[in-house]
Amino acid sequence: MYTITLSIRYNLKNAMNEFINFKQRRELGDILNDTFKFIRNEFKPLFTIIFKTAGLALLVMVLAYVFYMRSATAIADWRTDSDYAVVGMIISAFIMIIAAVAFYSLLYGTLLHYIKSYIKNDGKVIEKEVNDGIKRNFWSLIGLSILVGLMSGVGFVFCFFPGVYLATVLATTYAIHIFEKRPVTDSISYSFDLIKGEWWITFATLLVMVIIYYVVIIIVQVPQYIYMFSKDFTVAEQISGDPTDFVDWGYLILTSLGLIVQYLMQILIVITTVFVYFNLNEKKNFTGTIETIESIGNREE
Repeated sequence: MYTITLSIRYNLKNAMNEFINFKQRRELGDILNDTFKFIRNEFKPLFTIIFKTAGLALLVMVLAYVFYMRSATAIADWRTDSDYAVVGMIISAFIMIIAAVAFYSLLYGTLLHYIKSYIKNDGKVIEKEVNDGIKRNFWSLIGLSILVGLMSGVGFVFCFFPGVYLATVLATTYAIHIFEKRPVTDSISYSFDLIKGEWWITFATLLVMVIIYYVVIIIVQVPQYIYMFSKDFTVAEQISGDPTDFVDWGYLILTSLGLIVQYLMQILIVITTVFVYFNLNEKKNFTGTIETIESIGNREE
């Protein structure tokens, strides 16, 4: 009985540490399953590196949001100087935008270079490789984020469907930029070639993951909604209720925690785009198949 128990534990440990081959074709279900499998297997080291590299930007962004909300509610309070509140709101909004751009660039850089090191070292991630990659590509990722955001934004402004089309096409640009070391503009142009004939399946894959992402976010924000509704009910019963009472520190703390989870859960979408990239690349270029054949040939020699 003891031997069986040890065998089960050993098999479970091996299953949890199983190397995931990114460079292969996958169907929609396989991409989604392997995304969660990768996060489950690499949860501790992955989030440790994320907090080290992008944690400060995330903290600044959340603190700026708290200050922004406090300034916004102060404007509605006749007892405070609204001029100072307006200035505070503008400054905090500016800091929040800068911190958000930095956070997303660091998050993408961390995840992509983590996966790059994972692939290179057969499942072992070397933190120095990740850090060096982030330093090398930080500014180019910021430029890429700005261009992708502008292109997708313009598409959504003029019409919803062009925005959806562009957002789907450009989802792989980050992976192209990091894994193929292409320049920013070349990464964007190549993403259109890579997705030819595969737009619908790519869109379906990303749509399913986005739905899962928002379901997770809604569940995480349930305590915030409960607190907000109970606060609304309490303040509404007071005849002289101050509108600023709706946004107290309890609400801000719950909202901040919800924002942290919301931003961190972006890893679901980022890792999905990496699997999508390798799936499309394998269909177009057979990179993984060629490398496998070459490795077999090298072993035989």
